[in-house]
Amino acid sequence: MNGKKIRVLPLFLMLFLLTACGDNGGAGKKEDINIGYQKNGTTLTLKAKKVLEKELGEGGYSIKWSEFSTASSILEALNAGSIDIANGGDAPSIMALSKGMDFVYIAGEASATNAEGILVSKESGIKSLEELKGKKIAFNKASISQYLLTQALKSVGLTIDDVEPVFLNPPDASIAFEKGDVDAWVVWDPYMTVAESKGNIVLRDAEGIVPFRSFYFSTSKFADEHPEIVESYVKNVSKVGGSIDEDPAEAADLLQKETNIAKDIWSKVLGRKKSDVSFIEDEAINDLQAEADDLLDIGLINKAVTIKDHVWEPKSK
Repeated sequence: MNGKKIRVLPLFLMLFLLTACGDNGGAGKKEDINIGYQKNGTTLTLKAKKVLEKELGEGGYSIKWSEFSTASSILEALNAGSIDIANGGDAPSIMALSKGMDFVYIAGEASATNAEGILVSKESGIKSLEELKGKKIAFNKASISQYLLTQALKSVGLTIDDVEPVFLNPPDASIAFEKGDVDAWVVWDPYMTVAESKGNIVLRDAEGIVPFRSFYFSTSKFADEHPEIVESYVKNVSKVGGSIDEDPAEAADLLQKETNIAKDIWSKVLGRKKSDVSFIEDEAINDLQAEADDLLDIGLINKAVTIKDHVWEPKSK
């Protein structure tokens, strides 16, 4: 009996010590915050300045950045939980929610309706939206471009059936437009400003037709479990956005290096919009809801979306 006790005691002590060592080793381990981003002036400047690394690093967090080329891919990653925070556009976010994806809006920029539009060449002779009837028009299918085109045509009594749609992503549409294979091109910045710099004409921008906003998102789980981190992120994004509004030079330089699009183009792009960021306000919610209702009405989504159900509000608001 005593012999059994002697053999068991060292085993118990060994397990206790191993467990204690494991706890001590884990205490210093940093928790990763995974941020997905698409290239824009605000997120690139935030990333370059390492302000989140400095602020959140003191709390034991490590920042990891992952680049995405499209809004749909970044929202899919967010829904899957492989990233915690992301940025993207209004229409893609509504389409993602209509498919049952789970995320919340945490912040947004002001609507920049002059940052997307319908382009025609200076040789086209097209002077009005009515003259688009029967013309070949390039745009990205199931995107903010299709929404703008549909609503723009509606404003002059036309429908999408009155034109010849040519479904192309922006890089391919740019080539087709320059070659004259299409009569018009519906697109957003920086593509619009690049095309405009070559002498092409913005027939109509989105002003008075549809809103055009950029947003920041988080997974519902991350926002619920780490509200202080979400608030820190929004606060720092807002600060960076405000500095870009004051002087876009640094952001334009970063964007030139990342995209090979000239700095003067980026300066114009940044100068025609507000980069300042704020927590989601009623105006943004109302714009998103109107857009969601329109997208359902014209068949770009198949399920109604109630925007207010997907908005996160900070405790400090």
